[in-house]
Amino acid sequence: MVDETVDKFGNRVQPFVKQVSTKTNNLSTEVMTAGLAKTAYTKLEPTAKGLYTKYEPVAEQYAVSAWQSLNQLPLFPKVVVPTVAYFSEKYNQTVQQAAEKGYKVSSYLPLVPTERIAKVFNPVEPVGTSGGEGVVVSH
Repeated sequence: MVDETVDKFGNRVQPFVKQVSTKTNNLSTEVMTAGLAKTAYTKLEPTAKGLYTKYEPVAEQYAVSAWQSLNQLPLFPKVVVPTVAYFSEKYNQTVQQAAEKGYKVSSYLPLVPTERIAKVFNPVEPVGTSGGEGVVVSH
């Protein structure tokens, strides 16, 4: 009884799955042929760049304010800042190595602007410029 039910179910589901798969494949081919993705990208890219240009300085200002507040905590400059700097540098290296190896996903991953962050904090500088391994430390 169970075998008969499973067979009937399988006989009905397989054609349905094939039909959905075929329709999905046809739709993706149509989208690629019509160039809808390229058209959408072309129309949305200027808007995205404009929003980034407009809001990036504001976000940076809020981030600086937050970090300066956190820097007043006792262990933050001695423990957290060097740790974050170390792992930010490791992340950047990993993304760059992935790009060198040709992994396309790396083009979607932003780099952490460690030099720019170091410049924002006057008492903080990259050790990498003075012979260290790119770790940011407090003076």
